[in-house]
Amino acid sequence: MKHLVSIMVIFVLILALPTDSQAQLRKRTTSKTSKTNKEKASDDETRFLDKTYAELKFGNLGFFNGLYISSKLDVGYKVHDRFSFGGGTKLFFNQQVRQNAPDPSIFDIGGFVHARAKITNDIYFQAEYAFMKYGKDPDGYIYRGFSTAQNVNYPLFGLGYMSGTDKWRFGIELLYIANEKARDYQGSIVEYWFGASYNF
Repeated sequence: MKHLVSIMVIFVLILALPTDSQAQLRKRTTSKTSKTNKEKASDDETRFLDKTYAELKFGNLGFFNGLYISSKLDVGYKVHDRFSFGGGTKLFFNQQVRQNAPDPSIFDIGGFVHARAKITNDIYFQAEYAFMKYGKDPDGYIYRGFSTAQNVNYPLFGLGYMSGTDKWRFGIELLYIANEKARDYQGSIVEYWFGASYNF
């Protein structure tokens, strides 16, 4: 998790730096230049917001012998029309059904950073690096055999599709988990997500 915090701090610093070298020049203040500077600052803010995007996704659903659901929230910055990078957080919830006993549940939580390349206006390739904390088994139950929480960092890569015309788009994402331990802990070789993207 320390690596995640470091990466997120670097990410915020990069986004906070001015993208236009003219923004650092100082000119003599007059009413005309003051008005121009205000317009320029407004344009810079608009340009920055036009290059950012936010996404909310749900996925990895399962209803066999319990409830399995996960969510993913991320934000990103477009460095080019076709390339972007960002980061976010993931939450996995697993609950098993037990006969004549309380139903145990486990939360897995973590963060990730990603890089994305658009192949077309709707299809993209995404590579992620996740920092996950897998929850320990509930007291009195054996689920994965964890007496303490387990931390696993692992890469993922895959494709996504977003459909829509305006700011809001909706689609699906399929990512291969490129780490055997993470695949074992999640009980799957892929993560799949359905959701919405703003300013894709």
